[in-house]
Amino acid sequence: MDVLWDRGGWLSVADVRSGLGGRRRAYTTVMTVLTRLHDKGLVERERRGRAYVYRAGATADHLTARRLREVLEASTDPRAVLAHFVEEVRASPQLQARLQALLGDDEDERPR
Repeated sequence: MDVLWDRGGWLSVADVRSGLGGRRRAYTTVMTVLTRLHDKGLVERERRGRAYVYRAGATADHLTARRLREVLEASTDPRAVLAHFVEEVRASPQLQARLQALLGDDEDERPR
């Protein structure tokens, strides 16, 4: 996902593979991972000639929000999970200020 987010646009399997840098993976391994990410709705794909090209289907922020929602849905007590999260936020003045701005409907702090 990092390669797709960093490079942007449509990328071939070879493009993604080369973007992995020192973490060389087999072409088929990268293709399998991209196919699975597509099946999960995390990446989009389009046919170009005989192959597919891929791009991120969501931003990193959207993906993180999706994971948070899934965690809350899986919890037997979502309120308790959120209460613990709020306690953790209080330990981070920067995060606390950002969340207060979001809750206060501050246009400058809204996610895009």
